[in-house]
Amino acid sequence: KHIILSRRLRPSGMRDLAAARRASETRNVEASRAAHNIQPDLAADLIGGAEETHKKGGDHIKTIIFGGLDGIITTFAVVAGAGGGGLDVSTVLIVGFSSLVADALSMGVGDALSSKAEREVALREREREKWEFENYPEGEIKEMVEIYTGRGLSHEDAESVVNIMARYPAFFVDVMMHDELGMQSPEGGQYDHFKSGVICFAAFL
Repeated sequence: KHIILSRRLRPSGMRDLAAARRASETRNVEASRAAHNIQPDLAADLIGGAEETHKKGGDHIKTIIFGGLDGIITTFAVVAGAGGGGLDVSTVLIVGFSSLVADALSMGVGDALSSKAEREVALREREREKWEFENYPEGEIKEMVEIYTGRGLSHEDAESVVNIMARYPAFFVDVMMHDELGMQSPEGGQYDHFKSGVICFAAFL
């Protein structure tokens, strides 16, 4: 599905991300200001760009690269080894093809199961953090203040920032997931683990 990121109206306070990126690439300050002030038409005119479309494929880029690279190296190693061992061409092709399919299945299933397990762990941790914040917010706020003071904020500024975030429980818990546990909060809805596995399988092939 394509998402139109330029030349369209947006909710108040949201910038045109595509126009902002193009402005940054061309180092066009006026276009950057226009993009941040929600003037996509002006930003597009300033940088000479037309309407831009993007595909939501970034979520699987790691899977594609990992599967593709592993497929190239593994298959090459098997075929080279079989050929170097003096096997005839038909045997080398059979060994290489069977290894390719078997390893691709292994990679696809492994990717699907690992992504599912990773999401389940993140969901459990988020539920735990949510429960702790609901039952003992003072302790969670104190932890976040300590984290931010450790990163260089003054105690007063850290308290101010954390207390403001604490007014929004869902947002606060997501921030805690990242800053305290080093984990990304799972996105809403169901993640398609099967799709991730199929992508890895196809990339390996």
